[in-house]
Amino acid sequence: MQKQRTLSAVGLWWRWVLTTLVGAAIGTIFGIAACLAGVHYLSDRLIDLRICDTGFGNLNCSVSTGIVSGAIVAGLFVGLMQYLVLRRFLRSPAWWILASTFGWAWVGFAATSLAYTAQFGFVLNTDGSFAESNIIDRIPLLAVNSLWLVLAGTMLGVLQWLVLWNGQSSKFSASKFLKGRSLLWIVVNVVLVTCMAVAILTTFRGQGSLYGILLFFLGFTPFYATITGATLVKMRLHHSTKITKADPNSILPSSEGIDGINKMSSDET
Repeated sequence: MQKQRTLSAVGLWWRWVLTTLVGAAIGTIFGIAACLAGVHYLSDRLIDLRICDTGFGNLNCSVSTGIVSGAIVAGLFVGLMQYLVLRRFLRSPAWWILASTFGWAWVGFAATSLAYTAQFGFVLNTDGSFAESNIIDRIPLLAVNSLWLVLAGTMLGVLQWLVLWNGQSSKFSASKFLKGRSLLWIVVNVVLVTCMAVAILTTFRGQGSLYGILLFFLGFTPFYATITGATLVKMRLHHSTKITKADPNSILPSSEGIDGINKMSSDET
């Protein structure tokens, strides 16, 4: 029986980066349409139903609905394109699309809310007078909204990691897998969203806009794709080495074992 062709480390990495960028590009096109529909149509329906009277957090109802609608569509296409790379490795790769869609919707909303969090301005005192507020006064609110973004990225990483964990070979116990390098996926996602929070605070300074958020995510995507692609390669090589030692006929050999397997095949021929 013909075995599935293996991917080298470089092959896996550039496929991941390419599919992520393509998914982000397609998702942006359809995401803009979904965002506009959310702002101008869906938000009115939610207001009529009293589901979204005043908005959520620092975002009014129109912006909240628009950003969630756009992020859902963008996350769907990113997850769908990444699925094309992961389907050969996972037991249930379709779960990756669902996890990515939900996770990126939350990240998009939390990032936009942080971008709209004012760092200066005026506050209303109890006696009705106005007082100027600076960034020092806003630190607690900025910290809370930053933590929401970090929590959203952590949830994205955990959901995707669960899909990766569930899809690994059943030859290894869960305890060994949980102690392996696969946990790097969660760590990397936390680090990335932490960097995102810092970048948003320094870039927008409380003057966010949907157009600015769109440009920000487009600029962040290549960085995200490169880092997560390298993490995926490291995870795959680590577990492929275990699989190769347990079963030399595995369809997921490590990069060091590929030449040996090819040599064995040529000798048999």
